[in-house]
Amino acid sequence: MNAPIDGAARLHGQKGACMTNVLRLNFLAHSGFAVETATKILVFDYYKDPAGIVDSYAKSDKPLWFFVSHSHEDHYNRHIADFAGQAAQYIMHRDVPVVGIPQQKLHTMNVYDSLTIDDTTITAYGSTDEGCSFLVETEGTSVFHAGDLNWWHWLGDTDENNADAKRMFDAEMKRLAGVAVDVAFFPVDARLEAVREWGVMAFLDDVQVRKCLVPMHCFGTPWTPSIEFQARHDDVPLWLPQKGDSLTINL
Repeated sequence: MNAPIDGAARLHGQKGACMTNVLRLNFLAHSGFAVETATKILVFDYYKDPAGIVDSYAKSDKPLWFFVSHSHEDHYNRHIADFAGQAAQYIMHRDVPVVGIPQQKLHTMNVYDSLTIDDTTITAYGSTDEGCSFLVETEGTSVFHAGDLNWWHWLGDTDENNADAKRMFDAEMKRLAGVAVDVAFFPVDARLEAVREWGVMAFLDDVQVRKCLVPMHCFGTPWTPSIEFQARHDDVPLWLPQKGDSLTINL
């Protein structure tokens, strides 16, 4: 049975902790995360940061790399431009409105584009809503952030709309089939009610997550994995964070 990763591994803020061959995951809020590697901080879909985690990182000597999957207000806060002095890169879907970000640090991507910056390769995969999802490969590790990629089956919607949602999701999964990542952030939205796990279970059928699956975009009741989920994916390590939580993973 997959057990949640032990919260005792939280090390955010401990000075002098060695970052060689580890990742430090930090939950900001909703779908926002900061991932610390040995040389950089990857900040995904910054929306709110009530614990001030990104502000703290901005005072360190590691550059910030911001990723914005799309322009929905629960994924994009224009306040990220205020970090331009500490940020090395801003990687955004092409439809995100850009305000106050230096052009020399800005990279806009279409779905299925690939971009290499120094030792980091970024691939923009698709979404089933707006924007894109991101696969980031850097320093020998890989992180997938789904953005709004999910199987959006709404129980009160029409059969036609739900069939379209399934077709879109299946098409994206075909592109991701066979991909292996160390960490994946994926929506498990409470508003989908009884079918909130359909997307994440189908995602894990096609994508190997080696070190940690992290639910996000919960919109309500935190996710408790069902018996069905555990039966299908009992080998996948889970981290179920609350706001401000951090976790260190050995690679």
